[in-house]
Amino acid sequence: MKTSVAFALLLLLGACDSPDVNPRNDDNTLSALWVNVPGADENSARYNGVFSGDTVRVTLPAKTSAGLAINPKELKLRGSIPSDAQSRPAMGLMDMSQPFSLEIVSGRQKVRTYRVMVTQTK
Repeated sequence: MKTSVAFALLLLLGACDSPDVNPRNDDNTLSALWVNVPGADENSARYNGVFSGDTVRVTLPAKTSAGLAINPKELKLRGSIPSDAQSRPAMGLMDMSQPFSLEIVSGRQKVRTYRVMVTQTK
């Protein structure tokens, strides 16, 4: 009986598989950036950034196509970064009335800084 319990215990411990380890990534690239207007349809009120090196420019109209006024102090920042990267500040609802820096931190903690400038046409 003791032999079978010990054998079963060995089988149980040997059967446990360690989780797959995904290597951390050095990639800290911001591959896309766009701005959405809160309260508007996400697809019709999406304004894409134009990259020039590490500077991203977004140009907004005064109103959305549905006639909703756009306030640069209350916009949603969205972007595409590697799966194990983080952005600082976090993307989301923020004041974009002034240019700001956006840091992308890779899984291995390499930092790349982008300058984001949002302008609004009259």
